[in-house]
Amino acid sequence: MIGSLRGKLLRLDLDSILIEVSGVGYEVLIPFPLHLQLREEVGKEVFIHTYHSITDRSQKLFGFTSNQDRELFKLMKSLHGIGELTALKILSFFQADDLYKIANEDDKKSLEKIPKVKGKTSEKILFEIKQNLKKLESFIHSTERTVGTNLVQSDLAVLALQQLGYDEKTASKEVESIRKSQPSLEAGEIVRLVITK
Repeated sequence: MIGSLRGKLLRLDLDSILIEVSGVGYEVLIPFPLHLQLREEVGKEVFIHTYHSITDRSQKLFGFTSNQDRELFKLMKSLHGIGELTALKILSFFQADDLYKIANEDDKKSLEKIPKVKGKTSEKILFEIKQNLKKLESFIHSTERTVGTNLVQSDLAVLALQQLGYDEKTASKEVESIRKSQPSLEAGEIVRLVITK
């Protein structure tokens, strides 16, 4: 099992990286907050915690900033009906304290800010999180936000718009336009304003 990687960051994509370790390039799937942290690190040595998924059909590596993030991912993917890719998508938008609050407030609408998570899917995710609040509690308050909240919300909005079919340049321009007049909006609200223009 591959538990961590230290090597040169060769490529940074929206949802994955290529990291070279001793001449071998590892492709690693990542949540969006890690993408933000690695923006200035291409060509440099980086260290990431990894979860190595092995099935009959494939092998995948998932990368995280900390062991805490990796453990949260393992918890989320273990919930009934939530696979690895959905868990990664959830952690691209929400951290442990966000998920705890969403569950306590029965806030299905916040989950639906995640692209392609609607209706029964959001209900299922919410139900599973609520059933596992005790496990989630151990992750609360230890979450570190390393980037300004507004910047993160802007970047998440751009990501969501790209997943909805916008190219990066157009998405960034639309988000920036809305940010000028309403700087404190959350990502979901920004996306809603863009697509309902």
